[in-house]
Amino acid sequence: MKKFLVLSILMIQALVGFAQTDRQHIRYGNRWFKQDNYVKAEAEYRKAVDKNPSNPQALYNLGCALLMQKKDSAAIQQFEHAGKIETDPKRKAMAYHNIGWICQSLKMYGEAAEAYKESLRNNPSDNETRYNLALCMRQQKKNKQDKDEQQQKKQQNKG
Repeated sequence: MKKFLVLSILMIQALVGFAQTDRQHIRYGNRWFKQDNYVKAEAEYRKAVDKNPSNPQALYNLGCALLMQKKDSAAIQQFEHAGKIETDPKRKAMAYHNIGWICQSLKMYGEAAEAYKESLRNNPSDNETRYNLALCMRQQKKNKQDKDEQQQKKQQNKG
């Protein structure tokens, strides 16, 4: 009986330990991230995602570590995945805000605007996102006007 009890306790501890490993990797990753060691943070967040691919916090944090390393397309993928599975609206909004920020920094204003809109659907009170959306829309309009003017000049030069 005592042997059975000890084995049961060990099995329960093993299951509890397994269930916490993704969170443990996130904590280790957070420590590295705070020390500006984004490569090691990325490795820990990847371990967390391997342990639990449906952990939106691990995906979001991995996106942040990739973003800090200027791995923009990989970061966007992680933020999109996190945004799709996240259930908390404010955290979902953060993922889409970061997608918008990356796209805006790459002068992809249409994509940035769409990401900011999705962010605002989840957190309508986020003034920073609203401001960035307005900037993107203004820049998009300016780019269209510049393009139209260039086409008009080409038409005038041909005629």
